[in-house]
Amino acid sequence: MSLRKALGWAFSQHIALFILRLIGSVVIARLLVPAEMGIFVLAMASSSLISSFREFGIGSYLIREAQLDREKIRTAFGMWLVVSWTTGIVLVLIRVPLAELYGAPGIADVLLVVSFSFLITPFGQPAHALLTREMRFDILHHIAIVSSVVGLATSISLAWLGYSYMGLAWGLLASTLSGAILLMSVRRDLSIKPSFRYWRDVLYFGGYLTGASLTGTANVEGTKFVLGGLISPAATALYDRAIQIPNVIRQGMFRPFAAVLFPKFAEDVRNDKPIGPVVEKVAGATTIIVLPAFLAIGICSEGIIVFLFGDNWRVAGEILPFILLAQAILAFLPQPDQILMPHGKVKTLFWLRLLGLINNMLLATLGALHSLEMFAWLRPLEALMFVMGNYYCIRSCWGTSLKRLAPLYAKALGVALVSALPAMIVRFEYGIDVPWYALIVAGMSVAGLWAVAIWNLQHPVTSELKMAMSRLGVGKKM
Repeated sequence: MSLRKALGWAFSQHIALFILRLIGSVVIARLLVPAEMGIFVLAMASSSLISSFREFGIGSYLIREAQLDREKIRTAFGMWLVVSWTTGIVLVLIRVPLAELYGAPGIADVLLVVSFSFLITPFGQPAHALLTREMRFDILHHIAIVSSVVGLATSISLAWLGYSYMGLAWGLLASTLSGAILLMSVRRDLSIKPSFRYWRDVLYFGGYLTGASLTGTANVEGTKFVLGGLISPAATALYDRAIQIPNVIRQGMFRPFAAVLFPKFAEDVRNDKPIGPVVEKVAGATTIIVLPAFLAIGICSEGIIVFLFGDNWRVAGEILPFILLAQAILAFLPQPDQILMPHGKVKTLFWLRLLGLINNMLLATLGALHSLEMFAWLRPLEALMFVMGNYYCIRSCWGTSLKRLAPLYAKALGVALVSALPAMIVRFEYGIDVPWYALIVAGMSVAGLWAVAIWNLQHPVTSELKMAMSRLGVGKKM
């Protein structure tokens, strides 16, 4: 499958799952009271750290491995069984103490059901990893949608029948089971007989990758604990609300890109093909979208936050421009996982993430000791320091250079300045409290100017838009 088609399926899956989750949350919110929903949320939060060990980088090992044979696939399956079943048993053992810690006995019941998913997951993982390696994102798209629908239907049905939060737990299990069955049915050629012949290779790769994943998670969540401990829980909530906006945009782009680029780059590395041209296209696409969007949002940040969440969250709008700047800086280079993992440099990735965690915690603590505003002002500095470390780590294997990327960055900055003009006008006209109708008009105008700007600049994204329009029949002669 071509890179363009793979990205199309990945973005389609991301959008479809987002819509399903939105529909599910709306329906379930009317079937369960907050107290019932809270028990399920606390149970899932309790299992999140343990769940991060379940993958253990084994799927990435199968995707990246150059000389993959049946014995290595069986070894991966054997390692999945050991890791996933062990973490499932640990979850069962700690479920009662966790429930007592929160003072909610229902958490133990939810975690017992959730633990069964740890027993089921390994049976579908080899097929999922190999389909990803083969760039069959169309099949993965269909399986993800079907399993999500099964889980959502189960959760809603059981909640409607009065099973409360346990309906959500059984829905999660139903989704996991249906996904595993579909994956195994698609790749019936795979043996479910485990082996441990290459366990050292898997352990080395997966150990460092899991460490990198854990430090990355701690990097994201650690700042919230710093704010809550040094300022107040309210400061944590304000920061979380502010970062929610750029996260929606970045995750909407980077998750599909990450899902496709890792197997694509791994295939190119195995075949001694340069990855630089694709890196340049991705950098051009991300910056031409992220920079204009973030600049326009930053100009009207307080008005947007108040419009979306209410006046109680105004402070989130005050710190939002600095959060947006930090996130924009991170968009200038590809994610280190996408470059280092295909080259097998998981140890380098781990140390980069660890140093990033230390730097992040130091700057977060320094800022929080003064105020929430100082914390926000230091976010761009933290992002800049991480990007510098990222460049140092990937420069020898990303196949391109800053000199080649500079024209793309310049075009993105130019487009950002032009397309943000409507946001500047409404901000000048109304001040920080921009009315909702002016925000909508400005948003539509920003999108229109953005399209005109990239079209006139003949940015690489333009060719993708032309292709999409031709497939939709737009612009064809009657």
